[in-house]
Amino acid sequence: MEAATAASLASSSQPEAVSTAEFSLKPQARWPPRAVWAALHVCGLALLEVSGGWPKEGMLVWMQPLLFAMTAVLYMGASFRNPGYAEQPPRDLATALLYQPCAHCGAPLAPRTKHCHDCCRCVRRMDHHCWWLGNCVGERTHCNFVGYLLVQTLLLVITGILAISRCVIGLGEQDQAEVPAPLALFAAVLCAALCLLTGLAALTLLLFQVALVLRGETTWERLRRPQLNAAAKLKPDARPYDRGVARNIFIFCGCESDPGCPAWEENSEWQRAKYADSLCLPVSYAAAQPISGTMHPVL
Repeated sequence: MEAATAASLASSSQPEAVSTAEFSLKPQARWPPRAVWAALHVCGLALLEVSGGWPKEGMLVWMQPLLFAMTAVLYMGASFRNPGYAEQPPRDLATALLYQPCAHCGAPLAPRTKHCHDCCRCVRRMDHHCWWLGNCVGERTHCNFVGYLLVQTLLLVITGILAISRCVIGLGEQDQAEVPAPLALFAAVLCAALCLLTGLAALTLLLFQVALVLRGETTWERLRRPQLNAAAKLKPDARPYDRGVARNIFIFCGCESDPGCPAWEENSEWQRAKYADSLCLPVSYAAAQPISGTMHPVL
C-alpha cells in the first residue's frame, strides 16, 4: 500500500519536475557583440596611428599598450566567464517537493536570482545582461565588469586626448608625416569623436555601477525597487541588502561571502533597528513574480 502511494505521488508530481525539452531555448549569439567590440578598438587605434597621434616618447609609450592589454583581458574575463548560473538540481521527487523551479529554465528560485532571457539561464545576483559582453553581469562577473569599465574609460580618455592634441597640431603647423595632412586631420577628428561618445557612455555607466556597489544593489534591483519593496511591504526607498559601505565593498570584491538574505535577517541589533520603522520585517522567501524567475522577501 505504501509503495503504491509513493508511486502515485511520484507520478502525480512528475509534471512539476523540469524536463530538458521543455526549456531547450536557444540563447542569443555571443560572438557578434564581441566582434563589434574588437572592430571598434582596432579602428580607434588605427585612426590614432594614421593621424600620427600615437605616443612616441614619454610615459604614454608603454602606458597606452598596457591599458589596451588590460582592457582586453578584463573584457574577455567578463565576457567568457560563467556569470553565476543557477545550478540545475537533480530532477527527482525530493527536488520537486523542496524547490520551486523557474518557469523558463527550471532552475530552483533563490534570493537575488533573476532569469536572463538572452542567456536562457537564471543568474545569481544578476545585475543586467550586457550586449557588448555577450554575457550576463552577475555574481561571478560583476567585479570584473566594474574593473573593465574603469580601465576602458581610462583608455578612451587617453586616446581621445591624444587625438584632440593631434587635431590642434593639424590645425596649426603640420609636421612631417607619412600620410597627407588632410587625411591625418580627418583621422584625428574621427578618433576624437569616437572616443568622446563611447568615453562618456563608459564613464556614466562606471559611476552608476560604483554607486550601486556602495549601496549593495544591482541594476535590476534598483530599477524594480518600488515594485519589489511593495511586494515585500517595505518602504519604497528601502534597500534590503544594504549592509553598509564597507561590507558592501567586501561582499562585492569577494572578500566576504554573500549572506544571500536581507540585512535584518542577520544577527545584528543595529540592523534590525535600522528597519524597525518599516511596515514589517520579511522572515521568509516566496516567489512574488514566478514568471520572471525571481525571488525576493515577502511575508
